[in-house]
This record gives sequence, C-alpha cells and structure tokens, in this order.
Amino acid sequence: MSPRPRRVTQREIAELAGVSQTTVSVVLNDRDGSNVRVPEATRARVKAAIEQLTYVADPAARRLAGLDNQIIGVFTYEAALSPESMDFYGPLLNGIERAAEQIGWDLLFFTSSPVENGTRSLFHRKTRLRLTDGCVLLGQQMVASELERLVAEQFPFVAIGRRDETAAAVPYVAIDYVTPTTALIDQAAADGHQQALYVHRGRDTPTARDRRGAVEAASAEGRLAFLLVGEERIPDLPRLTRATGATLIIAEDAFLAEDVAHALSGAGVAVPDETSLAALGEVRGHRVEGRVLAGFHVPRQQLAAEALDLLQLLITTDPQEWAGLDRERLLVAEVEPGDTIVARTDSPS
Repeated sequence: MSPRPRRVTQREIAELAGVSQTTVSVVLNDRDGSNVRVPEATRARVKAAIEQLTYVADPAARRLAGLDNQIIGVFTYEAALSPESMDFYGPLLNGIERAAEQIGWDLLFFTSSPVENGTRSLFHRKTRLRLTDGCVLLGQQMVASELERLVAEQFPFVAIGRRDETAAAVPYVAIDYVTPTTALIDQAAADGHQQALYVHRGRDTPTARDRRGAVEAASAEGRLAFLLVGEERIPDLPRLTRATGATLIIAEDAFLAEDVAHALSGAGVAVPDETSLAALGEVRGHRVEGRVLAGFHVPRQQLAAEALDLLQLLITTDPQEWAGLDRERLLVAEVEPGDTIVARTDSPS
C-alpha cells in the first residue's frame, strides 16, 4: 500500500506565502474572489503557495474550523444523462436531489472530466472535488486506484453499489439481488416450470455475478434447471427453447427481456402463453404483449437517500471513528410477480 499523503496545513501555506492563517482561510473559502478585503496580489501568493505545497483539504479539519461548504459532489464514471442511461440513473439522481434538499445541502454534479474509453477520472485536473465536503460515486465499473486514494486520504465518499475493484474499505450502499432472484425462481418452480434459460450480458460486476450465482445455485440444487445463454444468442432462442424444453426465459434486465420477447414473437412463439418471461431488474414501465413484465422493483430513491445519510454521517464524524460505523448498507429489491410467468399444467407432478 502506498503511504498516506501528508496533509499540508494552512499554517505552512501562510508561512510560505508570508500571510496570516486567517488570510489563507479567507482565500480558501472565497471561491469566486468576491471578498475585496484580500488584495489580488495577496490572493495570488496564497494560491501559488497552495500549488507549490500541493495542498490537500482536510474535510475533518475544515469542519472543526467551521469551514464546511455544505456541498455534496456527484460523480458518475460513465455518462449518466444519455437516453440509454436515464432509466438507471434517473431515479438515483432524483433521490439524491430530494435527500440533499431535505438536509439543506447543495449538489455539485461533476461533468468537466471527459469520458475517455467509456469512463471518467475522478481525479482529472478539471474535476473540482475539493470544493465539496464529500462525494457520491456512481458507475458500473469504478477505478480501483481512485477508490484507494479516497480511502487513504480519508475523504468522505459513498459508492452506489458494492465494490470489488479493490480490497480497500469502500463505503457503499447497494441492492441485494440474490434474495429476490431466489424468490422469483422458487415461485416459477412452484408454478410448474422445470427447464429455463438465463439470458445475460456477460458483465463481470458484483450485481451481475450475484444474479448469475443465484441462477446457478438454483440449477445446481435441482430447484429449476437453467441453461445460461449470452445476449448474442438471442436470435437463436426459439430453437433453444424447443431443444431444451424450456418453458421460461429469465433475462438479466428488462431491456434484455424486451429483446427476448421480440425474438420469440418474430418466430411465432407466444409470450407468455408458450414461453414465460421475467427480468432480474427493475420492470416498472416495461410491458410485454400488453402484460406487466415479471421482475423487480428496485428502491433506487431509498438507495439514494441511504447514500446521502451515510455520506453525511461520514462528513460529520472524525475519520478516526469511521471504523466503528456501519459503512456497508444493503437494501432488498421487491419481487414484481407481473403477468408474464404463466403456471404450467403440463409438467409432471
């Protein structure tokens, strides 16, 4: 592990710039330069000293000095406001906004760091992380070195989703997908389904592995036999269902389920009368052949509220006491039975 960076104090900055600590404090907190009491030449000397010493703002020290900004940063590792992303990020961002409003803090949405090779860098030179008292991180994949740096610097942050990019103690709020996946599979088995296909995207993320693991466990335990199928084989699903005798297809998410339904109906397979269908993700707003798609209701706004609650707790607690806090919170998705899993009356008892 790399050594924790030493924090440069305001006193050291003041000594190098030849000013008082009060002046340093004023410059640090006068972001727009509107405080006319500090001459521009003095401001420039303080900023030069900060750059020379590579000043790292200590959130705990700032709070003790009454210098917190009451600003929470929101950083997404991939684009969050595109039409493709809003189905996932929209409820989360809405929940974060509501939670921040309730505690009277402002949000700073980091957008200056460009998306390069499908991801952003939190520590890009344009990202104004140090303007905030803490940060919420969102993304399917996050950068291990950046998570480790945040932990080492004791900067308050909370990740949305369980992280396995690093062994560092990353605070997070996540969704338990194993419990509802197991419940949905057991209900399908109780409805007479014995053979099924699981269509997945091949992602290697914690939530994808959780869902796939629950599917594989059900198959290994003989509760419901599954054949795992990558999304690239969706056009081949009509043949696979006939070859395997599958009466149920479960997709990793609702969009994938819609693609499955399109492929089946195009081949003359009636959904769900011939082949039942479900998704292991949020299904609100998703219908198949006019029916409510079976799947989950994911408490994303509650997830956001929990993330803000945990972040505020970290911000207002001395970092030396963080180890005693519950920094890993798990919420359970609710099963939506829908209308697309049809009981089988033709299966052997």
